Amino acid sequence: MIARTWAPLALNWLMMALEGPLLVSLLGRLPEPTENLAAFSVAFSIALIVEAPVMMLLSTSAALGSSQSSYEKLWRFASFLALPLSGLMGLIGIPAIFHGLNGVLWHLPKNLAEHVAGAVRLLIPWPAAIAYRRLWQGILIRSGQARLVAWGTVWRLIGMSLGAGAAYTLTKWPGVWIAATALSTGVVTEMVVVRLWSSPTLRRLPSKETTPLSYAKIFRFYFPLLLTSLLNVALTPLLTLLIAHGREPILSLAGYSPTTNTVFLFSCLSVAYQEVVIVLLGTRVGNQLVAFAHRIAIGSMAGLSILLLPQVHELWFGSLYELPAEVRHLTWKGILSMLPMPAVLVYLSYLKGRFIWAHQTRINLLSAVVEIISVAGLASTLLFVVQMTALPAALLGLVGARMITLGVLSLLPYEAGLRKED
Repeated sequence: MIARTWAPLALNWLMMALEGPLLVSLLGRLPEPTENLAAFSVAFSIALIVEAPVMMLLSTSAALGSSQSSYEKLWRFASFLALPLSGLMGLIGIPAIFHGLNGVLWHLPKNLAEHVAGAVRLLIPWPAAIAYRRLWQGILIRSGQARLVAWGTVWRLIGMSLGAGAAYTLTKWPGVWIAATALSTGVVTEMVVVRLWSSPTLRRLPSKETTPLSYAKIFRFYFPLLLTSLLNVALTPLLTLLIAHGREPILSLAGYSPTTNTVFLFSCLSVAYQEVVIVLLGTRVGNQLVAFAHRIAIGSMAGLSILLLPQVHELWFGSLYELPAEVRHLTWKGILSMLPMPAVLVYLSYLKGRFIWAHQTRINLLSAVVEIISVAGLASTLLFVVQMTALPAALLGLVGARMITLGVLSLLPYEAGLRKED
């Protein structure tokens, strides 16, 4: 039962994780690869932090979407978050505003800043599309149709391919703009498909429930998760900001996306486990969830370690990504720095899913606070005191921070009795 629930979600995350390597591979084959990879790292970090408030809608709809009346309230709540966030993307993409932000935060060269601003404008649909998609995915997971979530990601990759192909054929845009077009086209395509597939499930939901879901309850449940998501997603902009001020900043920014996307390809199997815990913890297989997490941790770490072999690393980052040699040198150090990440993430997913299942969402917020403070402290120490090269220093700081967070969460008391339906 655990494997049947986890496998489609893991496949969904795996296919989403493929989009990063595909886009990096595309950028590596277009003119000015180092500059466009650096611009993509910054633009994508902006998109991540803007979409952060909607990230936990999947867990929320999986936990609370038990009736048509509950779904309608969740849909309005999602719209309240999603539409202003897409507007914010447009605001950040205004050249004058972005150049002002660049002068304060990244200090990118003017041509690179213009590339980033254009990519942000092309990503305007990103937050809203992701919000609605995650809302409907949660309903599908709750109803036992997780396999459709995985198929939706297939359509996302198809949409990305069509968007990238159209932008490359019909325009003379820089690589980062083509990549941004692919991202937006992909998430919009997946959103539409998931909505169509969720329609029969939505019609079959009970019209009402014994204890009606109120907006106050949604807010109480979601607000800690929203803050948690904001803090979690803030890690990428924080790390890119620190990298931009460290040693070898342009090369490190160019290597950041290839390295983190590759690590996520192996870690996504771990990330998928949170929703599995939310759905299955109160069932007869709940006591087997930790043992299954051990298997995911061992398998995903073993897979990632293969990329440290010189021939495999050269094949992946040289032949597949076509990265310049000086960037490939940094990516090897980056992979080594992040080797424990898949195992750390699966245990974090288990603990966070357990607290969400019990409606103890404030503990997830506490974990995010611990993590971002630890990242800032560890990465800054390695960058500016030890004076390591920017990319491995930032990634070591991230891994160390998540290990600290895991230790803190494992020590916190867990009260299953706190789960309530009020």
